[in-house]
Amino acid sequence: MEQKTLKYLRIFIPGMIILLGSYPIFQFHLGEAFDIKGLNVTYVSFLSILLGGVYYQLNIQRLITKPSHFLITKNILDKLILAYGKSVDKEQRKNLKYKDAYMTTFYSVIDNDESLKRKGENVRFNGIFWTSTADSAVISVFFYYIYKNLTDIPQYVVLQQVFFFAALISLALHIISVIKHINLSNKQLNPIINDKKLSGVLKTKFDEILY
Repeated sequence: MEQKTLKYLRIFIPGMIILLGSYPIFQFHLGEAFDIKGLNVTYVSFLSILLGGVYYQLNIQRLITKPSHFLITKNILDKLILAYGKSVDKEQRKNLKYKDAYMTTFYSVIDNDESLKRKGENVRFNGIFWTSTADSAVISVFFYYIYKNLTDIPQYVVLQQVFFFAALISLALHIISVIKHINLSNKQLNPIINDKKLSGVLKTKFDEILY
């Protein structure tokens, strides 16, 4: 999947969730003036991209993706150090983490092997699932509190429950996506550890960074 498509989905998906979540409020207060069912697909897509763009710039999803991203990248760094084969102290580890130097090395090693590139497609595809579940969890929590405070409208009680369970399910799916992401990353990392040519490229790159 191309990078442009991935970036588009990262904006479009949360935008669509926000649009659908806010639809009952606008429909109740504006009635027929805001009927999403009557809108052209182009307008719906535009609204989704607009809302998703604002959400993306606010970077709210980091509330969930930051800790899970730490687990994913820590696993990558640990495996790369294992492939490096030399002892790495705390200061050197900081140097590897500085400006994500170890990730740059990781990608450069992958570029040396076509099979690892193909496996990278699976990682990128799962990355959409990873970010989308985080988006869904954050947005669902937001709408849960919105509808919780609109108790004067009976049907909103149901929506409150819907978004509560949507948040729980999204969080559970996010955890699953993190586990899968680590497993997919390992399918790229294990050959680097075991292949002399690939580990040789890694050692050269790490030596340049550390010494």
